[in-house]
Amino acid sequence: MGQYGGKTPKPHIAWSNSSEVGFLNRGKLRGWNYKSEEYERNKTCRSYVDKNGVKRFAGKKKELKQSQTYTYKFGLKVLRILPKLQSTVCRNIPPTPPTFDALEYFKGMDDGDFWLDAKMNEVINYLYGNRYIKIPSEWKDAL
Repeated sequence: MGQYGGKTPKPHIAWSNSSEVGFLNRGKLRGWNYKSEEYERNKTCRSYVDKNGVKRFAGKKKELKQSQTYTYKFGLKVLRILPKLQSTVCRNIPPTPPTFDALEYFKGMDDGDFWLDAKMNEVINYLYGNRYIKIPSEWKDAL
């Protein structure tokens, strides 16, 4: 949110079925003062060297929680592009029927270029690696 007046240089990722979401991207963050007192106060992680000499990072719970909010500038930007977001959608996405079996729908999806562009393989790897998510056996077969 650093691009939108946030207290940290944390980047943001927006997911949408509209290509217009790209207008939220302001490019590489420039001019951020990493030595300022405000940055030091709001730093979301600390670094340390473990017993094997490897540099590690650990999140600071309070600061991470505080950094989860959207800034006013970001909200205004979303508001400005909202009509475009609502009026444009990516092509080749079939309409979802009012009632459907999610598992069958998932199995029938084409996992071609859109799948890779959306980095769905990373999402599935995350789901498998998360110890708090219990994936039903019928979904494990589909993934």
